[in-house]
Amino acid sequence: MKTKSFNKLVCTEGLSKLDWLKWRQKGIGGSDIASVCNINPWHSALALYYDKVTEIKEVDEGNVSMEIGTALEPLGRAKFEKWINKNEGIDIVVEKMPYILQHPTNKIALANLDGLFPHPTKENCLLEIKSTAERNYKEWEEDSLPDYYYLQIQWYLYVTDYKYCYLAFFIGNRKFDVKLIERNEEVIKQIVKKADYFWNTFVIPKIPPAPDGTESSKEALANLYPKEKEGKIITIEGEDYLQCLSNLEQLKLAKKEAELGIEEANQMFKAKMGDAEIALCGDKKITWKEVFRKEYIVKASSSRQFRILKYKGVNNNGY
Repeated sequence: MKTKSFNKLVCTEGLSKLDWLKWRQKGIGGSDIASVCNINPWHSALALYYDKVTEIKEVDEGNVSMEIGTALEPLGRAKFEKWINKNEGIDIVVEKMPYILQHPTNKIALANLDGLFPHPTKENCLLEIKSTAERNYKEWEEDSLPDYYYLQIQWYLYVTDYKYCYLAFFIGNRKFDVKLIERNEEVIKQIVKKADYFWNTFVIPKIPPAPDGTESSKEALANLYPKEKEGKIITIEGEDYLQCLSNLEQLKLAKKEAELGIEEANQMFKAKMGDAEIALCGDKKITWKEVFRKEYIVKASSSRQFRILKYKGVNNNGY
């Protein structure tokens, strides 16, 4: 298959995960671009910065969801070939692309593709394969698509200079479907600009971006600064920090008041329930059940756990 002018930076066949991660530190990949744009719900810009500037010495092998996604790729390619034959009447063979690709002129723009194939009317096309849990099905209904995946695909279209990407996706273990994503020049222009800003403002000078309050930023800060320098004292100046300090004090007070209000409300229901296991109130089912904790470090114990759930109507047990 004739390809465009992108570079094959390194072959990934036989490449260890550690070396693969080190190569990815040389630029911005498709799975990075949502973090650059601050729309990745699991990985902040600060967390991405940490990934890019920190020397990688060991690999975390515990990401089961990534392993499942990789394992599903051959099945996704095979099912897509059948899908496109049924829906578009063409026979194609999806070609694996076992390389980290690089834009021909923008050296920080990288891509890891799930597949490429020649299309009789759309020239060469990309194939991207995703899987998600059944609880996320609404994000994929009709023309819907999570924004972070849309940006990833636009980034791949930019790196390869292709016009179309077919997105094949699994929802749980029940559904397989395909969406056609077209190149969007305006979006590409914006994400390229943001990637360039992120790389040259933060990564090159090694100046971390601001945290955003997410758990991934919390972890990144703990990793960036694991120990204090004994005796080191700094002075923090500026209206932004003074305002932040004032806001922090108000938020702590509001949190304390909110926690007190929540506990008061819980206690009202507990007092009304007494020794009842279940209570129904409006469209909610309230449970207050005994739970047991096995002995481990502390002595084994039991206590009643209080929960408020959505009530769906009377079942065979009478509630």
